Amino acid sequence: MLSSWAGERAATVRQIRSGRICAMCRRSLPQPFSAGEELCDSCRAERGLHRVYMSFVLRANRWHCHFLERDLQTVLPLKLQFKSHEKLRELAERGGCTLNLEARQSLDHGIEIGRGGIWLELSEEQYQKLNAGPSRNAGNA
Repeated sequence: MLSSWAGERAATVRQIRSGRICAMCRRSLPQPFSAGEELCDSCRAERGLHRVYMSFVLRANRWHCHFLERDLQTVLPLKLQFKSHEKLRELAERGGCTLNLEARQSLDHGIEIGRGGIWLELSEEQYQKLNAGPSRNAGNA
């Protein structure tokens, strides 16, 4: 989601990076602000993206993942399990997580302590799969 910063005022760049204004249209975003580049609802809808929070925890040598809507209260039905933390990284990359330094450190810390969460930007197709159904074992590696 990184925008071209050439020619942008430093104050605008700081507001974008702090999640105060939309990275595309520069409209103000509602509070609470989350660090990192954000899109407003209309820009997200225009691009066909859904913001979803993936929470993960290590239990019995398996990574258990569940997903929450943007409101952090509505649970999506699909739950995944992985044997390897590398599958978590792969899922984050495929899920549109911008693995900048902050997100990478957050993911690494979560893996290190055995629990954590990251924001994903999912396409309509990916989002529909999460809404589709039951838990499943997604990875054996």
